[in-house]
Amino acid sequence: MAKNLKRIARLRVPLYGVEVIVCPTKQDAEKEMWTGVLSDNFMAQVTTGVDDKSGVECVAIIFRSLDDYCSETLTHECVHAAWRVLELVGVKSDVDNQEPLAYLAGWLSKEVNKFMLSHIEQEEPASNGK
Repeated sequence: MAKNLKRIARLRVPLYGVEVIVCPTKQDAEKEMWTGVLSDNFMAQVTTGVDDKSGVECVAIIFRSLDDYCSETLTHECVHAAWRVLELVGVKSDVDNQEPLAYLAGWLSKEVNKFMLSHIEQEEPASNGK
């Protein structure tokens, strides 16, 4: 029996309070947030904008499809997202202040991975013809 999964995740970043929205597919991003948000030649993208539904500035991590999800892309996009969150709250990341970026990228990676894997696991039986 397939679980009824949320189509997007809304993560509230501890300490900073910024919302990070995770979209497992381009179609989910366009339905929930912004149309035309992801270029067709990108596997994933991080963007900052005002959420159409909440009216609040947020950071979004958008994957083109579940097939495009991998550890390299997860890491890459979570570093971009963490950097954007820190910019929004006025925390400077540089060689002398790396810890906020490192901790936040790690937390985002854990949370995004949990969300994405739940979607991938649900899709597997359908793609295997079961």
